[in-house]
Amino acid sequence: MESNNQQQWNTSRSINPKVIRRGMSIFLGITIASLLGIFLYTNTGKTLEVWSQIQWPYILFSLLLLLIDLVVGGYRNHIFVKKISPATPFKASIKANLANVFMGAMTPSQSGGGPAQWYIYYRNGVAISDSVGVSFYNWISTIIFFPTAGVMALYVISDKMPEGFITQLTRLGFGAFLTMAVIILIGLFVPRLLELLVNTAIRSIHMIRKGWGAKLESIGDVLIDKLDFYRDKYLKFLKQNPFLMLYSFLLTVVLYFNKYVMAYVLVLSFGVQVDFWTVIAIQAVASLLLYFSPSPGASGVAEISQSALMATIIGSEYLTSFTLLFRSFSLFIPALLGSWIIIGQLRKETQI
Repeated sequence: MESNNQQQWNTSRSINPKVIRRGMSIFLGITIASLLGIFLYTNTGKTLEVWSQIQWPYILFSLLLLLIDLVVGGYRNHIFVKKISPATPFKASIKANLANVFMGAMTPSQSGGGPAQWYIYYRNGVAISDSVGVSFYNWISTIIFFPTAGVMALYVISDKMPEGFITQLTRLGFGAFLTMAVIILIGLFVPRLLELLVNTAIRSIHMIRKGWGAKLESIGDVLIDKLDFYRDKYLKFLKQNPFLMLYSFLLTVVLYFNKYVMAYVLVLSFGVQVDFWTVIAIQAVASLLLYFSPSPGASGVAEISQSALMATIIGSEYLTSFTLLFRSFSLFIPALLGSWIIIGQLRKETQI
């Protein structure tokens, strides 16, 4: 296995200032363009009237829900961290979760979120391999929760689902979660099959590009060794702590249900009365669409899908304002807090 120093260097490479600047430019550009497009497409003449009717107690309540989101998000990681590294304070898990949100918003498919979380944990004394394990355990809960919630949600709003782009995204979301679930099950319980698949892929590429053979074989050997190491390590941990996965799943339910309730409260802030469970179902479907979105922070896809789905229950004049508010509470504010943590940590080591 790699040394801690080498592991830390590999993690930091994915969250360097260049990546942050590029990701922020793409994220802001797509987000602003998407919101502007929704604004122009919908009833723009009533936007100021909509904001003049805002009921601020609901906004304050949404801030409370945001606080709950941040605490539960951090605690969902901390239930594993305190078993692995008891001396690690809870505030480190809060910071790691916020760093995850920020770098997830700055990188395609949220690919930088995990390394950012591991980076903050590393700086608080948690080994990279253990931090990866924390992400893996919660990822299993997420992979179980999203498709389950999505199926239930589709049953509730089947008559409200818009045809076309959103329907195709929903199918892709289900397909992606199913694929990941199968890969995890194979990796945990049929590792030799996964090894066979890796070797088959290497041989297939070698047949197309002859010069890549030796390099690919070396990469494949390292990959298989690492998979074996992590599999044995994580299965041992789960056997020693059998109820933590159930706890993680329950916290995952609380975490995302809280986000969905936030959407309902923000709709109420406009003085619009809607069915509670319909909003919850719409948000569950929207989450399913966004998890594997290729754009940084699901920018563009999030705004368009939210507007398309919410347009089935609220007037068009509310869509831009609702989307802006919900994205602010669910992503923009946490990402801003996460940027303060990541950039502050990087400034201790290098100049941005």
